[in-house]
Amino acid sequence: MKIRTITTGIPFPFSVYQLQRAAEFNTACRTYFEANDYEVQTTRVSCQIWDERRDIDTILSLETDARALGIEFLNLGTIFPEKRLTTEHLALVADVIVQSEILFATATLTAQSGHVVSDIVEKTADIIRQIAHRTEAGYGNLRFAALMNCPPNTPFFPAAFWNDTRTNFGIGWQAIDLVETAFADASNLEIALQNLKDIMETEGQKIVALAEMFAKDWGIKFIGIDASLAPMGDESIAYAMEQQLPGCFGESGTLTVAAGITRTLRSLSLPLCGYSGLMLPVLEDVGLGKRSEECYFNLDSLLLYSTVCGTGLDTIPIPGDASTSQIAAILTDVATLSIRLNKPLSVRLFPVPGLKAGDITQFQSPYLTNTAVMQI
Repeated sequence: MKIRTITTGIPFPFSVYQLQRAAEFNTACRTYFEANDYEVQTTRVSCQIWDERRDIDTILSLETDARALGIEFLNLGTIFPEKRLTTEHLALVADVIVQSEILFATATLTAQSGHVVSDIVEKTADIIRQIAHRTEAGYGNLRFAALMNCPPNTPFFPAAFWNDTRTNFGIGWQAIDLVETAFADASNLEIALQNLKDIMETEGQKIVALAEMFAKDWGIKFIGIDASLAPMGDESIAYAMEQQLPGCFGESGTLTVAAGITRTLRSLSLPLCGYSGLMLPVLEDVGLGKRSEECYFNLDSLLLYSTVCGTGLDTIPIPGDASTSQIAAILTDVATLSIRLNKPLSVRLFPVPGLKAGDITQFQSPYLTNTAVMQI
């Protein structure tokens, strides 16, 4: 069983004490879980810095401080629309991502009143384009996303942002192996999903018991497990789902399996946080990448699956010459779904400079696979 992330949320990262305590906690928590036979892939720190005026040098200083403490990934939080400093903060984001290596940030496109904020959509689309053309192969967009109705205190990046009365932590697992076990040899989807629920609750209860014990020792609040399935490389959600499909991921039946998995995750008798849904990150999953390259699904398919699953459009390679208006249209479609269905969704797009639809990406990263650029 792999834990993808232990994420500690802190109120004020500019406090040396808070940042240092988060780093020490993450190290100790990782050691604790590894001693209990769990592989911990990453530890992370999230916060929310966009409530006051910040200059870029002050923001970038956080990376220096975090790295000195051994922090692997630091999320600066989300920029909400219709705030006093929203425009000023959005103007900083591209530079922050381009000039850093471990800092993450997001922009929220939906207002509490229940509408999509169109000028924020346009600014966010422009940020995506800037990052694409100012970082190697557009790789910087791994650390930036657009959010819609996303809850705070999500362990998974880049959606994570802190909002609590004190320091907290949550756990995001990988869990693709649990789907493979549950779906293998199940005679139908109903049995496969019941198997999945039983396996996940058994495994989740062990993790929760350990986490709650550790939280008590440190006096830090445990907020729960993000039960989202988080594929990575050869551990493919596409291949796992195909055990209960008549054909390949993307063909008829995929929507039904996606909906069943999401329904099962939301029904788990565990303290849940974050998305707790089905992730379909095309550039992080070998199987998804392969099926995309083989044209079994497209951007419209993923939009359809977003109506019943977890995260929206995640790590999608698109043509490098995509215009701001084209990117904005994609963002608006997902935001409209989020508003209409009252569910959290996000978008992480990768315009790849120099590539057009059908070309194969050439990322050299342990976090990304390679596949065909999608038509938009």
